[in-house]
Amino acid sequence: MVKKHLKYAFIALFIFFSGCGVMKQINIFSLEDEKTFGNEMYLQIQNSPVDYPLVHEAKNPQLYTHVRRVLNTILKSGQVNFVNEFEWSIQVIDSDVQNAFACPGGKVYVYSGLISFLDNEAQLAGVLAHEIAHIHWRHSTRQMTQKHGIAALQQVVLGDNAGQVVTLLSQISGELGGLAFSRSDEYEADATAVSFLSHTEYNPLGVAGFFEKLEAAGQSGGSITFLSTHPSPPDRIAKIREAWVANGSKKGNDFVDRYKEMKKYAGNIKR
Repeated sequence: MVKKHLKYAFIALFIFFSGCGVMKQINIFSLEDEKTFGNEMYLQIQNSPVDYPLVHEAKNPQLYTHVRRVLNTILKSGQVNFVNEFEWSIQVIDSDVQNAFACPGGKVYVYSGLISFLDNEAQLAGVLAHEIAHIHWRHSTRQMTQKHGIAALQQVVLGDNAGQVVTLLSQISGELGGLAFSRSDEYEADATAVSFLSHTEYNPLGVAGFFEKLEAAGQSGGSITFLSTHPSPPDRIAKIREAWVANGSKKGNDFVDRYKEMKKYAGNIKR
């Protein structure tokens, strides 16, 4: 009886918070759930070589030395949540696609096409910092909380039926791969990426570098995976610069020469 009353109290609060807009910040999933989802996505990627032709580290150690340096520099900024709780890693995907993405729980992926497209290491750090920010804010499971609502609250938090919980979690894991973040999530990830880089040796305006290149080339971004569900480049650039000023307008370093070596390895991947 107590559990039943507790259940309805949770539901009532859920409805109240949804109406107030607070729901956007609620996440009913635990860090262990986050890691489980990420590991399932990781296995799907590992077992899909046609869709995700991963670059073997043993055959391309220099490339991984470079990309891992960028990842670790951001993680050591002192600003990233769950640095010790999550199992952070980065893998390169051998494709001309100009994209990067991250799975819940700390697994980051970057396409060789993006490395070749960018001009300096600060720009790459900006893209990776953006993806890390999605993990930092737990945007994936936060969106799943909003999508599944009361059913997820009942089944996952209160554990009504073990079989239903397993079914729901399996469904959610399958959905995460195609999840599109909201515009507010994207803006939040951009601003957070600027904050991350402001506490490193990188130029924080590197976060805007990718979009500035697209603008300079006259590309709208419609055919580019990274932009298919994201706010437009001009909006992103403006808000990134606002975040840069708010974080002290730090200059930082672009590491152009060092990046030339990384691009060389990204353009000559050994299979």
